[in-house]
Amino acid sequence: MGRTVLYILIGVSVVGALAILLLTTPMDPTIPTDPQHIETPATTDTDSELLDVMDAEPITEEADAGVDEQIDSAVDEGPSPAPEVAGSIDGVIVSGEYAHEMTVAGVQIHWANDAQQLRVGLVSPGTGFVAIGFDPDRRMEGANFIIGSMHEGELTIRDDYGSESFAHVEDTSRGGVDDIIAADGNEWPDQTVIEFIIPLDSGDPMDKPLLPGHEYTVLVAYHSLQDSFSAKHTRQGSGLLKLDLPGY
Repeated sequence: MGRTVLYILIGVSVVGALAILLLTTPMDPTIPTDPQHIETPATTDTDSELLDVMDAEPITEEADAGVDEQIDSAVDEGPSPAPEVAGSIDGVIVSGEYAHEMTVAGVQIHWANDAQQLRVGLVSPGTGFVAIGFDPDRRMEGANFIIGSMHEGELTIRDDYGSESFAHVEDTSRGGVDDIIAADGNEWPDQTVIEFIIPLDSGDPMDKPLLPGHEYTVLVAYHSLQDSFSAKHTRQGSGLLKLDLPGY
């Protein structure tokens, strides 16, 4: 009888202690008590982007170096170089030798310039002289003429000045200078080729300065047979020739 009472008292004490412990321990109201109602948090777009970044392959030193090389390459590439006037003055014109080309009165005009010089190639459909005049004032007057011909493999070329509307004379006859820097030519049964280089601004009073980036009238003439510079041309015409602006 005494043991039974003792066991009852012990049981009451344990139950009481558990009740007190439950009452004094706070419960988190945000945590669901029913396991069936526990939801998995949704994945947001931001989380997906972060996961994509985390899953991406790391940038290796080789890949990083490749990017640096691309950047350096882009920085090193400056503007396209201006056409160079330097070249072979040999009386033979090949494809791509000159930056520009046009045809006036049956004569092919090839040209290129830098900041100081103008390089010209003329291809005439005849075997006589061929001439080009730059920036005339009125008809032939005031133009800077270069006239040349081939005879038995020898080139004759002259720097002339348009003295009148229908006349030209040697620069040297008017106190000027022959300012042709280099020249050569060639002749075939059906054409004559003359190449030359002149300064854009010779400082000669018989020559007009030519400015890069500007456009000028040019006069062109040739003779189908005669080499004499005093012979009247077989055909003549005019056109517009524009000079390059180096560095652009």
